[in-house]
Amino acid sequence: MSIQIIIVYIGYILLALNTVLFLRNYRLELTPIKIFTLYLIGSLVLQLYSSYLSNHRINNLFLSHYFFIGKFILLSLFFREILKKIILKKIISVVIIIVLVALCVYYIVDTTSYDKFNIFEIVVTSIPLIIFCFLFFIQKIEGSGSRFIFIVSGMFLYFLCSLLLFTAGNIKGSTKMLIWITNALLYILYQILIFVEWYKHFRKKPALT
Repeated sequence: MSIQIIIVYIGYILLALNTVLFLRNYRLELTPIKIFTLYLIGSLVLQLYSSYLSNHRINNLFLSHYFFIGKFILLSLFFREILKKIILKKIISVVIIIVLVALCVYYIVDTTSYDKFNIFEIVVTSIPLIIFCFLFFIQKIEGSGSRFIFIVSGMFLYFLCSLLLFTAGNIKGSTKMLIWITNALLYILYQILIFVEWYKHFRKKPALT
């Protein structure tokens, strides 16, 4: 088994662990954590199904659309809950609508895109989330407690790297492999930070408002 495969499976194991941990007290937690837990569940299901299809040499590219769009919707709703300013909540709602309409139009115009890896989809669903992370950091600088800082920090690092990876389709050889390994390692870091968030803020009792 190659080092790349080992790294990928470590990420899967950590994702499964985090999903179980957040599910344990799902009913007791605040809305942001409930939304984030749904994101973890969806990610785990899609990762496992994608791995199954890949092991059976079945095309799994179509699953990327469900992953990126589902991630965008759920995490946008997550940020709409944790960002305090009303204007930012309204902006996020508008962004969700604009992105979904843009994707619908794109797929209506180019119906063959469903069976391909869609760079446009990756960019329009990833950039808003990166911006939301940045807005959250600004909110933290202004002072609003420490909840969610580990989760959002992991998102910011991982989504930036993923955007680079998935838009670098023309890169070949060792450089592309290095980007893939870096992305997989950052995914592990992302999952570790999610675990730290759970351990520090949600393992004993529901978070306070």
